[in-house]
Parts: sequence; C-alpha cells; structure tokens
Amino acid sequence: MHGFCGLLNSRALWVGILLCGSATSWGQDSLRSRTELIAPLSIPLVLAGNFGELRPDHFHTGLDFKTQGREGFPVLAAADGVVARVKVSPVGYGRAVYMNSPNGLTTVYAHLRRFSPALETWILKEQYRLERFSVDLFPKRAFAFQQGDTLGWSGNSGSSGGPHLHFEVRETATERPINPLLWDFPVEDHVAPQLDALWVLPMQGAEIQGKSRPFRAVHQKDTLKIAGEVRFAAEAMDRLDAANNRCGVYGLAVNLDGEPWFSWRIDTLDFSVNRDMNAHAYYPVWAREGSQVHRLHRLPGNRLPVYRSESMTNALVLTPGESAEIQVVATDIHGNQTERTWWCKGVEQSVVEPLAAKGSLYPYNQKGVVQGASGGRVQIPSYAFYEDYGFELNVLEGGRWLVGDPGQPARKSLTVRLPLPSDTAFGREVPNGVWLAAVMDESGEVDGVYTGEVSGSEFVFETKTCGTYELRQDTVPPQLTPQKQHLSAGEPDVLRMGSRSELRFNTSDALSGIKKIQGQLDGEWILIRWDPKRERIWYELGDERHAKGARSALYISVEDAVGNETTWSGWVQFP
Repeated sequence: MHGFCGLLNSRALWVGILLCGSATSWGQDSLRSRTELIAPLSIPLVLAGNFGELRPDHFHTGLDFKTQGREGFPVLAAADGVVARVKVSPVGYGRAVYMNSPNGLTTVYAHLRRFSPALETWILKEQYRLERFSVDLFPKRAFAFQQGDTLGWSGNSGSSGGPHLHFEVRETATERPINPLLWDFPVEDHVAPQLDALWVLPMQGAEIQGKSRPFRAVHQKDTLKIAGEVRFAAEAMDRLDAANNRCGVYGLAVNLDGEPWFSWRIDTLDFSVNRDMNAHAYYPVWAREGSQVHRLHRLPGNRLPVYRSESMTNALVLTPGESAEIQVVATDIHGNQTERTWWCKGVEQSVVEPLAAKGSLYPYNQKGVVQGASGGRVQIPSYAFYEDYGFELNVLEGGRWLVGDPGQPARKSLTVRLPLPSDTAFGREVPNGVWLAAVMDESGEVDGVYTGEVSGSEFVFETKTCGTYELRQDTVPPQLTPQKQHLSAGEPDVLRMGSRSELRFNTSDALSGIKKIQGQLDGEWILIRWDPKRERIWYELGDERHAKGARSALYISVEDAVGNETTWSGWVQFP
C-alpha cells in the first residue's frame, strides 16, 4: 500500500498542509494571510469556472467570476501593489493587467473592457509607438494602486466565451498560480462534488466484465470482474450554490481495502507543465466528450506537482477469487465531499490474448521515427508522450491520413511529412498554391489547421495533435467589408461616420485564419482593434489620429496565415 497525506474535512487543514510538506514560502503563513486579499468585484461572487478545472490542453489557473451577462463593472485591486505587466491581445486573456504586491503575490485580472484612465492612456501611446495592436508591456514607471482601487472595467475581450472576469493569484517569485479560494472570498458553496462513475482501464491483455475495453462503472451494487492488470479513473466534477456551471473538483483520493492508495489535490499549478493535464485526464474520453474523468494513477511522463502517492502506476491485479474494495472520495475546497465504493473480484480470463512483444511499443523516453506503409514519415522526440505508445501512419479513404491515435495526447511537437496529393489520386491537376494540414473532427469538419512548408513532393509541418489529417490549399483571401452604417448611396468608396465613435469593418477567413491587420489614414499608421469572436475590426475616434470635419484617405489590409491578402481603400468623412 502507498501512503498519502490523508482525507481532511476541514478547509483550514487543507490550506495549512500545502503540497504535503513541500509547501511554498507563502503556504506556511496561509492560515494567517487568508484574509489579506479582497474580492476583485463588488457584486455578488458567482463562479463560472474554478481553479483546476479541466480545459483544453491545460488546467484552469484562476477563477472566472460572472458579471451578470454584462460588461463594465469596476475591477478592484485585491491588494496594494504596482502594475508589473499589461497585455492586449485579440485572443487569450485579451486586455489583462498583472499587479505585484509587497506580500509576494501577483494578482491577474483578464478579459477587461478598459483599463484605468492612466493605464489606458499609456498603453495607447505604446501601441502607436510600436505600431501594434497586440502588445505585452512591462511598465518602467510606477502605476501604483491601493487595495480596492479600480484597475479597469470588466469585459469580454480575448478568447472569453462571454462577459466575465478571469482572476488569478500567483506567487511572484516563481509565477506559479495558487488556488484563489485558499483566501476567504465570499463564494457560497454547500454543494458536494458529483462522483458519477469509476472507470476501469484494462492494461494490455487484461479484461473487465469479460471484455478488453475500458468499462464505465456507474452502479455500486455491481461487482466488477477483473482478469489481469487494471488501472482506474474517476468521473467527477463540482458545482456551487449560486450557479449550475460545471467546475473542477479540488481533490480525489482512493482507499484500497480501507488503506490509502492514491490521491491528488490542486493547491498550486505550474505553467511549465500545465499541458500535462492531458496525462492527468483520461484523455480518450476527455477529448471525445469533454467529460471530467481523472486518472487515479500517474503516467510515467506526467510532471504535475499535485500528487501525494509515491507510486507511478497504481495498477491492481487480483487472482481468481480474490476481492478488493475501491473507495473513492471527491472533495471541494470548502470541505464538501462525496464518497462512493465499488467491489472488484478477480476472475479467470475468458479470452486469452497474448501480450504484445515489447518491440511493438515505442519507449516514451526515447526519440523515434515512424515510416508509413504508403509513404510519409513522423519524427517523434523523446518524452513526446506520457507512456510507451503505439503509433500508426496510414492513408485513409479520400486521401486523408491517420497520424497516430486520436485518443493519445502529446506534450511535444511531432514533425510530420506527408506526400502531396497527386493528380491521379484526385482525378484532376493539383493547382499551385499554399498548402495546409487540416486536422478533421469525427464529423469530417476542419477542427484546426497547421502551416508548414513544401519540401520536394512532401508537405512538412509540426503538430501536438494526433488524429485524421487532410492536406489542403488555401488560395482564398480573407473577407473585408465596411459595416453598413458607414455606407452611402452613390459613393461606395466613401464611408461616413455620422455621430458614431467607431469606424467598423467586418473581417473573417475561412481556413488558415487571420494573422495580420494594418490600417492607415492619410498615409499614417492607425490602431485597428480586432475582436475575432465578433469578426470585427475598428478604429476609435477617441484616438484623435484623424482630421475633424475632413475627408481622409483610408487603407486597410488583412492577411491570413499563409499570405493571402485583402485590401480596402477609399475615403472616410469624419465629423
């Protein structure tokens, strides 16, 4: 049996024993300092997402506070401090401010609509100085705020799926994110986590319920019949009082026959290994369905700092007739917990499947090369996967390619070389143009694209996604059109502002995606803001880079990821 830190019902104890003896410097004082931060919003705190929730390729590293479906709430400094960084991007955190405090903590406020006036003015000057919309700035002058001061206003910028505030707490020295609910923010939570199922994962040659595929055990009354070596995963999530949003559990622990066997708890995370979430989740189900299924064992390549067990495998083998009790406990950070128990029994194997020879699997800690039977090649660096793996490279019907197992996550990029389609295979002459590798979802739709380069008769690209690929050409430039409110009859090349404060265009790209946007007024660079979610770009008259009451020459260019470009030129009549 393998020891771990134990199951604790008291939130104070959870907070006080961070990382089971390997606490960070702030963690030793956490009981004393739990009230040193105030809430970053003055409205009731309702969570749309929490710390440690599973997200695509990462754990969520903060709290998502709902803002009542609206933008424009004051965002407050959680502590005294100085702005260390501000960032503006059309994706990711959007408009975000990072503030360092004397207590050794950094607080992050993301998806803002606006910054405070002094910050807003300085950032705008820097954007014009650098001639860039996307900026990542580290101010040398001191923008100091006291606890409770307004840093900005909540919004929906970046990759936000709706108006909300993303809030983080980080240790300044290491930049490691810390669970903000270790502080006493007024978030109501009396709801115990959901523990929906135990997944039994047979290892090579093993069986569960007479079959060699994974089994989802929902009912506790059913005895699980095991032949050979199996591992486990738990399907679990959490909800809170004020909203029904799906959140992540704080910790899971397993007892085997009443003795501690395996556990993890998420007090802190590490950005450098956050992609290893794909090794923590049972990836085949997570990638296919989005269900929060957590492995109750640690894959050898998993580097996450959240586990309490010394064992890496935590596999179970039962001889025929031997029984075992598996108790799983799911806990949230407020001390609510759910326990469920399943019984396992060892049985004789019904279908004998010989174990594959060791040579059929590639060692995860060594680099390898896979050559396709119909051409193509994949170069795999060492530690690209989290355990020893199999890998396929096969051409499929319609000229598509299977590159690895879609249920197998990678943490390093694979270099893929695929033959370009021939006119024989496609029944037509292949046109000249720019090639892309498109990864396809189960319904045959494009789920993502990868640029690369043509090398001889092959297209070479890098990817961390295994699955079905199709080589395509992107020869269609982006769309770019002024919004209708600016158009006037008889003068299609003259845009009129009227009383509007923004000059808006709609822009989108059907395949490779927009990469670059530039704008000029009377030959001078102007700041064109971009919101990909709304497929909108605009110039704000508040920048005052135009002549009032004059007709100015406008030029805008939009370029996609492979170099296709669309331009618009004409005139704007400003008020």
